[in-house]
Amino acid sequence: MISPQRDLVTSAIKVLNVITTDIPIFDSSESDSNGYPQIIISTGSTGDSQRAKNEQRSSYTLYVDYFDTVDNDHGLMMDTCFSIREYLKYLRLSSYNCSSVAFNQVEVIDNSTDQSLRHVTITMDYNITEKSFI
Repeated sequence: MISPQRDLVTSAIKVLNVITTDIPIFDSSESDSNGYPQIIISTGSTGDSQRAKNEQRSSYTLYVDYFDTVDNDHGLMMDTCFSIREYLKYLRLSSYNCSSVAFNQVEVIDNSTDQSLRHVTITMDYNITEKSFI
């Protein structure tokens, strides 16, 4: 069976490919290109040391990192971020039940590359449980 993290990333990429047809989307395990704009999807991991031995993990975080050059249309980028947040609130996974519980969005200007980039990080927190079959 696919892991909740893999299902989360795969499902998010499928949704974002539909709503952002002109922006390349990468899994964090793939190498990204030098072209902008681009979106990178990854999941966070909570350390097992923070849980009791019999506690099942049910909360997961999805990270959407959206990069674009500062010269491109900032309004379009913000509209796209809004759409991403709205669609990911209602994300459906193939093997698990999933409900969005919170999100956060942070924007910074990144000058660490040869061109100035806007970097928006959207974090989406989910409760994920196994689907039960009766």
